[in-house]
Amino acid sequence: MIDIPAVLDRCRTCGAQILDATSDGVRVRTDVAPLDLKEELAAILDGRLTFDVQPLGLPKKPFLHHRCSFRIQAGRKWSVVATHRCPPGPHFPQVRQKPIALIIPSGAPIPDQPPF
Repeated sequence: MIDIPAVLDRCRTCGAQILDATSDGVRVRTDVAPLDLKEELAAILDGRLTFDVQPLGLPKKPFLHHRCSFRIQAGRKWSVVATHRCPPGPHFPQVRQKPIALIIPSGAPIPDQPPF
């Protein structure tokens, strides 16, 4: 299946910041805030899917992977986010802006002059 790394975008309905990605060939929009164990359980009971935010590639980019029962049982290795749901109440259309590509920093920078 096709996976496309997450980009930082805004929800077209409520204007909240979201992660927009393709996971296993399905377009996914999640909230940006990572969840702890209790919040993940509450999201699942609310009918929302949860995803691992896994850094892959060079440079490291965030990919979303669905947390099925096997991944949930195995524990947490990366941040966990849930699918976005707009809050109740009136919403006003947002001005469309270009999404921001995300790169996850990792490790110390490589020096210009190697030590050998």
